[in-house]
Amino acid sequence: MTWIAWLILVFVFAILEMATAGTFYFLCLAAGCFIAGIFAFFDIANAVQYGVFAIVSLISIFTIRPLFKRIMQKTAIDTNVDALIGKNAVVTENISSIKCGFVKIEGDIWLAESDFDIEKGEKVVIESISGTKLKVKKEA
Repeated sequence: MTWIAWLILVFVFAILEMATAGTFYFLCLAAGCFIAGIFAFFDIANAVQYGVFAIVSLISIFTIRPLFKRIMQKTAIDTNVDALIGKNAVVTENISSIKCGFVKIEGDIWLAESDFDIEKGEKVVIESISGTKLKVKKEA
């Protein structure tokens, strides 16, 4: 194969990697193509080029791919309203098991419900969120 054909394959595999982000298989194949393309540039036999492609691709899959997967692995961080779960709030209007009240958390007032009666001024912990309503319980 010519070095131009290997270069085209590098770009094809790079595009496929972008389309399947996070797998890193196509990136390893692109690395194999790149190294094989260098051999083709120096007019090394096709059989050697294919061998180099296979070896570099396999080595990449078993060494570089796990490294990239580990780097890209992210721990989930709660954002927006999900970040409120587990935080403390202060009751600004009484809450009963049959009537919602209000709580203040981080400067915002939220509608809140509870299975128990909670008086104004008491501290609560947010258990869950449903729409714009917080489910709270008394702070332990």
